[in-house]
Amino acid sequence: MILEDLDWTDVLHVRKTCKKLQEISKARSIWLNLCRPHLTATETAPQILHLERPIHLHTSSELEYHFLRLKSASIGWETDDLSPSRRREIVTTSNPSCMYMVEGGRWFLVASDMGSISYFDLEASDPTENILTPEQFQTKSATQVTMAIDFDSESTFLAFNLVVSYCSMSRELEEHKIQFWRVSLTLDDQQRGVGLSAKRLAAFPQELSINRIRSISLRGPHLALSVYCSHYVENLRTFIIDWKRADGDSTDYPRRLLHPSYGPVCEHFIWLLALLMTEEEKHPSPPWQSINRCLKGSYHDIRLLRC
Repeated sequence: MILEDLDWTDVLHVRKTCKKLQEISKARSIWLNLCRPHLTATETAPQILHLERPIHLHTSSELEYHFLRLKSASIGWETDDLSPSRRREIVTTSNPSCMYMVEGGRWFLVASDMGSISYFDLEASDPTENILTPEQFQTKSATQVTMAIDFDSESTFLAFNLVVSYCSMSRELEEHKIQFWRVSLTLDDQQRGVGLSAKRLAAFPQELSINRIRSISLRGPHLALSVYCSHYVENLRTFIIDWKRADGDSTDYPRRLLHPSYGPVCEHFIWLLALLMTEEEKHPSPPWQSINRCLKGSYHDIRLLRC
C-alpha cells in the first residue's frame, strides 16, 4: 500500500481528500509502520513509545491514538511558550510525599504522608485515586519517601519492580525501611489494561544512622542508594545492595560501599556495578579491590558514569 510509505502528516492530509481515502488512511498497517521505529531503542535514540500490551492486540485506532499523542507531545516541547499539549488535574486524599510518572505517560504514582502508594489513570476522562500499596504508618509521620522503578522488558504486558524507601526523621525503626513490590497491569476480559496491582516481594530495615536518601536506583537484584549518614566524617555515602539477599528484619545484610561517593547514582552506573558484582560472585575478592578495578582512572573518568 502506497500510504504505508507516507509521512504521518501526509497520511492525515490524504484523509481529507475523500471518504474512500479516509477509510484507507485508517488501515492498521499504516499506523503500525509509523509506530515501529519508536518502539525500540537505537544507538542514538531511546525508545520513546511504550505500549503496555503486545502490539498485535492493538487495533488500528489504538495505534493511531498512541502515535498522534506522541507527536503532539513532541510538538508541545518545541513551542516557544512551552505550553503543554495536554493538562490533567488530579485530587489526592492525603498529602503527597513523592510522585513518579510511569513510562508511557498513562500511570501516575503518588506516595502519601501515610506511606501508601496510589495511582491515577491519566487516560481516564476523570482520573481518580486508586490504592496500589497500603498505608505504612498509624499516624502522619515526618518521613521522606523515595521511589524508583525497574521495568521488566521480558514481560509482554506492563510490569515493573517498584522500590519504596521510607526514611523516618524521628528514627523509628518500623518507619525506617525499604520495600519492594511487583506491579502488574490488571486486564479486563478483552485483555485491555484497566488498572494496576502490586504484590510485595521483599523488605528490610534501613540503618538508623541514615538521615536522608539523596537518590535511589534499581536494576535487577541490585539497589543503589546515595544517602546522608550521621556519625561519619564523610556523611554522603553510596551503597549497592542485593535486595533479594537483604530481605528480612535485620540491618546486618551484605552491601558494597562505593568510594568516592559524591553525586547521585544513575541507571547506567548501576548497570556497571551489577556486572561487577556478578563477576565478584564468580571470582571473589576483597570489596575495595573490585571497586578500584571498576573505577580505575581519574575523577573525570568517574564523572562519565554519573548522571
